[in-house]
Amino acid sequence: MFIFSFTVHDTLSDVDQWFYYLAVDENIDTIMEQIIASDYDLVVIDPVITEIYSTHYDMASAIAAMHDAGKLVIAYIDIGQAEDYRTYWEPGWQIGNPTWIVGGDPDGWEGNYPVAYWYDEWQSIWFDPETGYLPLIVDLGFDGVYLDWVEAYSDENVIAFAELDGVDPVQEMIWFIMDISEYGKSRDADFVIIAQNAAELAEFDDYVAVIDAIAQEHVWFDGGATGIEGDCPLPATDDDIGTDTYIASLSLECRQLYEDYADSTLHVSSEEYLHYLQIAQTKGLRIFTVDYALQPENIAWVYAESRAYGFIPFVSNRPLNQFVPPYEGS
Repeated sequence: MFIFSFTVHDTLSDVDQWFYYLAVDENIDTIMEQIIASDYDLVVIDPVITEIYSTHYDMASAIAAMHDAGKLVIAYIDIGQAEDYRTYWEPGWQIGNPTWIVGGDPDGWEGNYPVAYWYDEWQSIWFDPETGYLPLIVDLGFDGVYLDWVEAYSDENVIAFAELDGVDPVQEMIWFIMDISEYGKSRDADFVIIAQNAAELAEFDDYVAVIDAIAQEHVWFDGGATGIEGDCPLPATDDDIGTDTYIASLSLECRQLYEDYADSTLHVSSEEYLHYLQIAQTKGLRIFTVDYALQPENIAWVYAESRAYGFIPFVSNRPLNQFVPPYEGS
């Protein structure tokens, strides 16, 4: 029998190409076959069976097949938002019911709701020994978790709710991730913890100590929840943010995204992301980047730029619903 064995340090150090895919639909079997046949070293995918209409899917066998193909398989989980297509979602849930569902997604992603993640009811969804998603993920054979919405602490509704509760949302998120890491590594010492975004938390050594890597989205290019799926360039520097020159450089669709979402990533610079990512890198974390671009010249530029920093890049469309072959360029 094939035995998949690795250490976190050795495995993440060896990753050269990684794949990130979140769609769960009628194409899932085809996508799994493409992943297995590919040269990707690490794969981030949805657990699938936590989605209401996909509980029948044989995820354990799919993971085993990817292991047999020599891949590290990481489960995507959203720890800062409730998703209305998950099996934990109950009839009648909406903003304010239960109390800890505090608002709607600020970027227009339907069915996603920021939560007060320090509430016991939310954390039991993850940790409950019988029904929790984390025990399920480990039992299925996943090699780690990929944590989305770590930066929930910066959502205006979360901030307001935290103030009412008298808690520090940043500290609560760090404690939450500490607990996730402790659980995962208690089950498997080599369980991988990859945090998406919130690179500024690299300034907290207690946070850095419990994760293995940061994956930062849209360092150079982004797209929207609807409409344009990529190729919207971020301001290169802090000084470029909001300038006439930057705005004039945007396509009509990208300019619409810029104007519609005042807190979108098009109001943040690549310079800011790179500053914090390099801090994380100097503290020993592996850095993955996720950019959203469709034009070949933009894709090539991202791969070259990210690799020049010693990062591990991936480029796809904003919905992350397509198979992208491993990039073969320099």
